[in-house]
Amino acid sequence: NLVHQPRAVTGQSDPSDPECRFSGGIRQTPFRRFTTQLYSIMNTVHRELGPYGRACVTCARAKCKCIPRAGGSTCERCHRLNKECMQPVRRRKLKPLSKRVQLEHKLDGLMTLLASAGQSQLQPLSLSTSNTGTSMNTNIVTSGAESPNSNSELLGAVISVPYLGKDSEEEACLASFREEKLPVFPVVHIPDTLSAKDVKEQSPFLWRCIAAVQCKHPSRQSELCASIREVAGKRLLVDCTKSLDLLQGVLVYLAWVTYLTQPQKSSLCIYTQMAIGLVFELGLNKPAPPDLCMATSNCNAVGHLPHLKPSLSTKRTMNERRAVLGCFVLSSLIAQFLGRMDPLRWTPHMEECLNTLSESDESPNDIVLAQITRTRLLADMILQGPWNENLYDIDIASRAPASFHMKAIQTRFQTLKSKIPVDLAENRSILFHLIHTEVSLYETALSKPTTNTEYTDPQRLDHLYTCLKAVKAFCELLISVPVAELTSIALPDLIYTSHCLVTLFRLSTFDYPGWDRAIVRSTLDLVFITGQLADRLNTVAQVVGIHSEGELRDPYSKLAMMMLKIRGEWASILSDLEAVDTDATLELPLFNMNQWDLDSFLNWSEDLS
Repeated sequence: NLVHQPRAVTGQSDPSDPECRFSGGIRQTPFRRFTTQLYSIMNTVHRELGPYGRACVTCARAKCKCIPRAGGSTCERCHRLNKECMQPVRRRKLKPLSKRVQLEHKLDGLMTLLASAGQSQLQPLSLSTSNTGTSMNTNIVTSGAESPNSNSELLGAVISVPYLGKDSEEEACLASFREEKLPVFPVVHIPDTLSAKDVKEQSPFLWRCIAAVQCKHPSRQSELCASIREVAGKRLLVDCTKSLDLLQGVLVYLAWVTYLTQPQKSSLCIYTQMAIGLVFELGLNKPAPPDLCMATSNCNAVGHLPHLKPSLSTKRTMNERRAVLGCFVLSSLIAQFLGRMDPLRWTPHMEECLNTLSESDESPNDIVLAQITRTRLLADMILQGPWNENLYDIDIASRAPASFHMKAIQTRFQTLKSKIPVDLAENRSILFHLIHTEVSLYETALSKPTTNTEYTDPQRLDHLYTCLKAVKAFCELLISVPVAELTSIALPDLIYTSHCLVTLFRLSTFDYPGWDRAIVRSTLDLVFITGQLADRLNTVAQVVGIHSEGELRDPYSKLAMMMLKIRGEWASILSDLEAVDTDATLELPLFNMNQWDLDSFLNWSEDLS
């Protein structure tokens, strides 16, 4: 009997089994059959992998081995999957740049940034000139091309300048500043050959200051004034930058931007000291050293290191001379106005700069600045007279009589007037300074103590009346200025106006035998002239096209409101004097120049806003 034998589980099988194939007596499963076939193929055909980094794009993305087909342009995988076999694009790996080359590239990029900084930082500024009336943006720069220090600090700190949009608008704005503002107070000369683009690149801070001066939108002007203070603080106090551009910008800020600032803040003393400090840092009050090593003090051992050089120029330029004289004029009148600081000390080199400008034919405004400077020198002499006892602690017995000082100053004043060129005899800017100096000279009659009220000094009465006539001449000159040109008046003119009005109030209330206050009021009525000036200031915005927005008023309207408030206080005092006979028991407020301080002025303006 045959016994049925089951299939072996050890891999042995019947050769007649149709589902199996034998290889060496081992049963072949489908998986083993596939691996056996693959092994036989690999043994019969030689397959080479592609070189490293040469896998096709499809295999590289799938992160699979790329095996080229024999005699074909595709790989095995792409052929099997019927995909496009694309060879990768070879990219040559660049060697890293050296540190020197990287630094050169950074410098090139920085110079490109300087050239295009004005076109990427701020929004366009809407302005319009009084001549054309077209809407424009304003930003201007100084003619700092003469000075080697004008742009030497730009690599350390990039200043973004307001962008005007069109070249024609920038040129029109530059022409407006050059023709309307600079003749009033020529602290800088911008040649006609210098384009707005050149000026903006050479002196970005001055350009920013002039942008604020020319702006006719109070809100935009407020932003520019704030940015000026931020940039000035960073460059002067943080970066410790010293350049002619900064000095000229600070002078323009003091001359025009100060009373345009919104909100108004008293910054005259601080910015004046900044300007004086820059004059010292640049060495403009002393002759230019032929060698920078000579400019370092022998006491300063660190300063003699070869890599440390002072920020001085070895050749004095005309714009440097204008800047130092402009700084002296502003510091002198601001010191007189505030009464709590000293002006820039006059030096022999500044006298040389004054004589050079007097003979200069580079700009017709140079002789104007020279005359203004000589007038301020005389005004400083008046402040040093014996009638100002608070300024100097000098023994009275050692002083010459006041009449000696008065006679000497009167002689110098007449000499100064006689030396004014004929073509400048009617120059409004020179006349403002000249008439104000005459007011300062003869108002000393108000400062003298009245020791004997029964005795009348005829000479004192003459001085009082001469002072009254000078105040009247100043007010008539101020009223004659066209309304459209009131935007060009500088800070000196405003300070002189305040001084003359305060002096008129003192003359209107001064009690002295023989001095008739009624004649004073009939000659020049304080209440009337103050109201007339306020009315003219109120019309400036409409005439020149200043657009007030929101709660911000234009600066000229704010000045008018300040003047009207003071007018009301003065009117109440003057009406009391007319109603009641003045006697010894009547106490009148003793006004002096300090009492019409800018701080009080600005406090009143904040109450009115």
